[in-house]
Amino acid sequence: MVIFLTDDLNQTDVGCYGNTDVRTPNMDSLAAEGMRFNKAYAAAPICTPSRSAMFTGLYPFRNGSQMNHFTVKPNTANLPQLLKKLGYRVVIAGKTDVFPLHNFPFERIGEEFGRYAPIENRLDRKKETVQMIESHFKEHPEQPICLIVAPWVPHVPWFPNKDFIPGKLKLPNYLADTKATRQALSAYYQSIGEADKMLGEVMQALDKAGQKNSTMLMFISDQGAQFPSAKWTTYDQGLRVPMIVRWPGKVIPGTVSDALVSLVDLTPTLVDLAGGKKPEGLDGESFKNVLLNRKKDHHSYIFAETSMEPHFWYNYTPSRTVITDDGFHYIKNYHPGVRFVTHIDKVEQNEFYFDTWVAAAENDPKARFLLNRYSYHPPDELYNLNTDRDEFNNLALDPAYNNKTVMLKKLLDKELARQGETNEMILEGTLPVFFDQSYTIRQSRSASDLSFNKKRWNPDVLYITAYLNDMNKGGVVCDYFSNFRLYACHGKIGLRLADGTEVESEAIPVKEGQLLMKLSSQGELEVRFNQEVILVKALKKDLTKIKAGYVTCGKIQGEELEGKLQSYDGQITDLRFTMNELSKEP
Repeated sequence: MVIFLTDDLNQTDVGCYGNTDVRTPNMDSLAAEGMRFNKAYAAAPICTPSRSAMFTGLYPFRNGSQMNHFTVKPNTANLPQLLKKLGYRVVIAGKTDVFPLHNFPFERIGEEFGRYAPIENRLDRKKETVQMIESHFKEHPEQPICLIVAPWVPHVPWFPNKDFIPGKLKLPNYLADTKATRQALSAYYQSIGEADKMLGEVMQALDKAGQKNSTMLMFISDQGAQFPSAKWTTYDQGLRVPMIVRWPGKVIPGTVSDALVSLVDLTPTLVDLAGGKKPEGLDGESFKNVLLNRKKDHHSYIFAETSMEPHFWYNYTPSRTVITDDGFHYIKNYHPGVRFVTHIDKVEQNEFYFDTWVAAAENDPKARFLLNRYSYHPPDELYNLNTDRDEFNNLALDPAYNNKTVMLKKLLDKELARQGETNEMILEGTLPVFFDQSYTIRQSRSASDLSFNKKRWNPDVLYITAYLNDMNKGGVVCDYFSNFRLYACHGKIGLRLADGTEVESEAIPVKEGQLLMKLSSQGELEVRFNQEVILVKALKKDLTKIKAGYVTCGKIQGEELEGKLQSYDGQITDLRFTMNELSKEP
C-alpha cells in the first residue's frame, strides 16, 4: 500500500477534476487506471489536525489535536501501530506533522525533504523514496509494506513560476482578480506540477520493481490550498480534497465515485485492506467496499472542524460543520463578531497578494464580496453544493430552507454530543487567557509556544501562582515549555529540569494552599506555600524564556506519566504566569 499525500491542494486544481490550466499528467494517468472520488473531505482544513485524524481514525476533538501543531491525547492508537501488528513495514517519507512523533512508530526516511525549508529540499533530491521502494522489494520481498510519501508541495512558499502566463490563467471564482493573485496562482500551479513529477517517480519505481499489480496506490491531499476561503476554513475549498485509488485487479479503471468519504476513514480502510479487524471506537469507516464496487454509497454525512492555529496574533474563530450525502453543507461559526485572520493576511511566505485584495475591494464589488466572505463569518451558513459549488449563496436566512437549516443544526448538535464536545468548550477554546502582564491556563489545558509573542512575553522574572488542593495525591502542576516541570505530589513541591535535575521541598503538613514560585533569569528560585518559604535554590541557568513546546496546567502535553509527573489528581485553581512583578496596584 502506497499513499502519496500532497500538502494544501484543492480538488479543483487537478487536471482530471476539470482544471485545464494545471499540468498533472501523472495524477490524471492514475485516475484513468483507478477510481476518482468526487466527494472526499478532510476532517480539518489545517495540516496537523487533518493528518492526526487521518492516522488515528478519530475526529480532532476525540484524538486531541484540534489546533495546528498540537499533540494527540496520550496512548492514542494509530495507523503505524495497527499495521505493524498485522506484520506490515510502515514507512513515512518526508513530512510527518503529527505529535508526539514517538507515539506514531513510523519508520522514517527522507527527513531532509520533510523539513519546511529550504524549498529546494522538498522534492526528495536524494531520491530516498525511490531507493527505498527498490531496496524493500529486493531485501524484504515477503513483507507487506505501507509507504506514505508526504512531500511539502504545494504548500507555501511556492516554487517560482516557470511554466505559466499569469494573465492567461482561468481564475477560480473564489479568488479576486488582481495581478498579484494571478502571480500567486501561477506559483501554486508550478508547485502542483512539482508534486505531480514526484508522484510520477513513485509510480515508475513501483513499475521498475515489478510491483504495480500488487500495490494499492492512493493519491490524496490533506486539505485545500492556502488561499482565502480555502485552507484554514470549513468552506468546500478548504475541505474537499482529491482522492484517487489505483488497485489493479480490484478497482475498475476509469471509474468515478460519488460516495461521501472523509480522511478520517483512511486508517480503518488501510487496516481493512491489510486484513485486520476494525479497531473499536473509531469515527472513520472503511470504504473498501466502495473500491471493490460492492457499494455506491458510504457516509450519509461527514463532520469537519477548524479551531484555527495557536499563533499569538490570531483571533480565535472556530467553526464546526456537517456535509450530507445529498449535497448540503451546514457551518456553525462560534465567534461571528470576530474578524477571521490567518497566515494569508499576515505572514504569507512568498507571492504576497492579500493587500491587493484590500485595495481592489475599494472599487470592485466582487473583490469586496470575496474579501468580506473570507474575513467575516455569520453565525450560520448553509449551502447547496449541487447548485452552488462556490458557496456564494448562504441559504441559512432563506425561509424556504428553514427546515433544512434546522435539521442540519440538529445533526451537528447530535454529532458533537456523540464526540463529547460541548458548545461551551468550543466557545472557550484552548488558548491562554491573557492579561496585561500575565496569562492563565485552565486545568487539563495547554498552550503552544506559538501562542506567544516572544518579544512581548520575555520575562526577567517569572512568577507562577495557583491554589492547590489534594497535594497528598497531586502530580504535575505545570510543564513550562520543557524548561522545567513544577509538581506538587505526596506533600512535597519541586521542579524537575529538562536534564533530569530535581529540586524538592521538605514535606508540607497540609493538603492544600496557595503556591507562589519566583524564578529569575539568573536561575534564582524561591517557592512559597501559604506565604512560607519552602524552597530556595540557585539553578544557575535561565529557565524563564518561552521555547518550542507547550505550557500546561495539570498535565504533560501528549504524554501520560506516573508519580510526580502524573496528570494532577486534584484541583488546580487559577494557575497564572506573571511577568517581572506581581502587581500591588488596585
